[in-house]
Amino acid sequence: MPQNIRTGRIYDHARYTALYDLELGDFREDLPFYRHHLPAEPCAILELGCGTGRISRSLAADGHRLTGIDLSLPMLTVAARAATAAGPRYACMDMTALALRTTFGAIIAPYNTLNLLTRPEDLRTCLSQVRHLLAREGVLLLQLYLPDQNLRALAGKKRFQFRIFNRPDGGQVIKEILKSIAPPSCLMEITERYRLRFRKEQPDEDWQYSYQILGYGFTQWLEIFTEQGFRLEAAYGDYALTPFVPEEHTTLLVALKKAGGIPQ
Repeated sequence: MPQNIRTGRIYDHARYTALYDLELGDFREDLPFYRHHLPAEPCAILELGCGTGRISRSLAADGHRLTGIDLSLPMLTVAARAATAAGPRYACMDMTALALRTTFGAIIAPYNTLNLLTRPEDLRTCLSQVRHLLAREGVLLLQLYLPDQNLRALAGKKRFQFRIFNRPDGGQVIKEILKSIAPPSCLMEITERYRLRFRKEQPDEDWQYSYQILGYGFTQWLEIFTEQGFRLEAAYGDYALTPFVPEEHTTLLVALKKAGGIPQ
């Protein structure tokens, strides 16, 4: 790794929080999915992986009672600063150890949050606790990332992508993304490099963050949802709510409800 690239952890780094908010702070395309499936009347909602609070604030403005949890204290700090007196409420909490006593009319895990649980036993623990906290007629709403066949065919080789964002101060951020998945593993390796290009009076910075996500396919996700006592209500492949087609879509938006009986 070039020595001028500094590394950090995505959960506890203030710089990553600022970069995350620059990219996603104004993102609204996924909100229609949640609004489409949430109860018509205001209800209590738990958001797993709330980040800087972009979704929880919007749903709270609709009248819902939001509780958001995240592992990142820098992100929760940003979320809390933007919250109104009426909410949302935020807590630093692991989604595999949900220390909550109330039930919720809806639980949501936006923008690939559940993919971050790379161990199947952690995923099962999380879903078991979510089912316990979900009201009888409640709904679980998830966005998941599914690796495409072209990436799988690379057999561990990295695929490169990049995006450019304009900063409010006139600078730019170049985001480079390297992804790989080596069959038969379901673990996907991701490296994000951020090249911060400031105005002339500030030195440029380069940051790198590496992490793993769970790269299950559609069938694997359905199997684990069924195993944990959920039934599929709807599945979409994009934010326009196009019906999901496994061969075409890498975004999976699902609405789940409790199935009858006791999970295995």
